[in-house]
Parts: sequence; C-alpha cells; structure tokens
Amino acid sequence: ESFGEWASVSFAVSDTGIGIAKEDQERVFRSFEQASSNPSKQQGTGLGLSISSRLVQLMGSNIQIESEPGAGSTFRFVISIRLGEDMETEVREEEVSFAGCRVLVVEDNELNAEIAQCLLEDRGFAVDCAYNGAEAVERIKNTPPGTYDVILMDIMMPVMDGLAATRAIRAMAREDCHTIPIVAMSANAFDDDLKKSVECGMNGHLSKPVDVEKLYQTLGEIVLRK
Repeated sequence: ESFGEWASVSFAVSDTGIGIAKEDQERVFRSFEQASSNPSKQQGTGLGLSISSRLVQLMGSNIQIESEPGAGSTFRFVISIRLGEDMETEVREEEVSFAGCRVLVVEDNELNAEIAQCLLEDRGFAVDCAYNGAEAVERIKNTPPGTYDVILMDIMMPVMDGLAATRAIRAMAREDCHTIPIVAMSANAFDDDLKKSVECGMNGHLSKPVDVEKLYQTLGEIVLRK
C-alpha cells in the first residue's frame, strides 16, 4: 500500500509445525528459548526468532504470532519503506566460477561451516568440512596429493588451533602440502593473527564475519591465478 513517498509492506511466514501455545508465544522471542520442552524435538539455538524480532523492531515494527498447538504458526509484521527511484539496471560483472575446485573448510562452529559451504558451493566449489585443526591434519594425511585446491582455516579452534594445524600441514613430506593455499579466518581483527598466519605459512587472511565478496575475491586471486 503506497502513500506519498512511502509504502507499507506486509510480510507473513507460515509453517505446518507443532504450533505454539498461547502461554509460550511471548517466550519464543527471548534468546536461547524454545517453546517445546521435549529435547528430542528441539532443533537450533533458540536465537532465530530473537534475532528476527530485534531486526523488525529496528525497522519500527513488531512480529505478531497467530498459532495453535498442532495447527502450525504464522508470523506477521508490517514495515514502512521509502519508495525508490527508477534506475537503469546495471550490468552485473560475470560471476567467477570455481567449478572443478575443491576446498577444505576448517571451522569448529557448525553453523559457520554450513554457511561457508553454501556460499562456496554457490560458486561451484566442491566442499569438505573439518571441525578442528587436528581433524584437518588427518584429512590431509588421508587424501591423495592434490585433492584440495585451497584450505579455509579458522584460527581459534579446540583440540588444535589453525596456526598449529597449518604448521603441521606445511611440515608434511609431500610437495602439495608445501604449496596448497591456506587462508586464515579470524574474528580478532585487531590482534596479531595476520602476522602469525603469515609466519606459519598461510597465504591470506579473512576477518570474521566474512565479507562475501571479499571471500570470492580472495579465493579468485589465490586459486584461479596460482
């Protein structure tokens, strides 16, 4: 619905799940809360609705729930947005394809690993994941030379961190272990992770949360031009 320079846009998302009882409907917007008390039926962190609710509030609205147990749920909100001006469609640069390339993503947070996998597969990568440095070292030991074109290595991980894992891979008596590109990923943008990653034999560094275009650009420079 338009009015002047503004438009009112209504959003609704429905599911066919177990529904939410009246007494639980306010609680599901709290961080780390879920309506179900049955652990076997719980999935996720309990953050999705809390984050969504906060984003909608920042846009000047609130999420409303319509739900009954056993009958699914509908979540609605309405926001006002300023109308834009017509612009000529810009010609997008041709997307770089990494088809035929294989990457090992080393990340202890399963959600972060899943997001990285989706982003990489979207550009043609075949993706394998390891969830700590020791697991990555074993994966490299047990795969034929040349299996991977690049490794994305988180710095801070349990069991073995990314720096130690990189040193272990570089020390292997295999030529590909000396040349495979290893890109560091770190949430600590203001410490000396960059210096340490270079010293232990890494080829690049990405700050977390990773900028998607920066991810593709860095991998293009390292993988496609090596």
